Amino acid sequence: MDLEQAYKELNVASRDELIFKLKELVIKACEINDVDPKDVPTDVPFIGGDGPLKLDSLDAMEIAMELRYQFGVELKNASTAAKAMQDFNTLADFVINAPKVKK
Repeated sequence: MDLEQAYKELNVASRDELIFKLKELVIKACEINDVDPKDVPTDVPFIGGDGPLKLDSLDAMEIAMELRYQFGVELKNASTAAKAMQDFNTLADFVINAPKVKK
């Protein structure tokens, strides 16, 4: 599948829009009230990292559930989640390439 088709299926126009939506998703799923998506770095780990989100493994579970609901992708195990959630670039790659499941 080409990227254009993948973006269409995800209801975004570009990778940048997808990354912004992922930042919004993470902020909403983890109930973070004092951080704006535009202030979140794309290439800094958002779980256990130095970025403004300061998330942990419980937050990762919330994010995984929201990814399934919003984008129809499933993080099947901790190893997959750890690889996908390194930063927002790797999370975007995962969402684009992962097989879609029923939402």
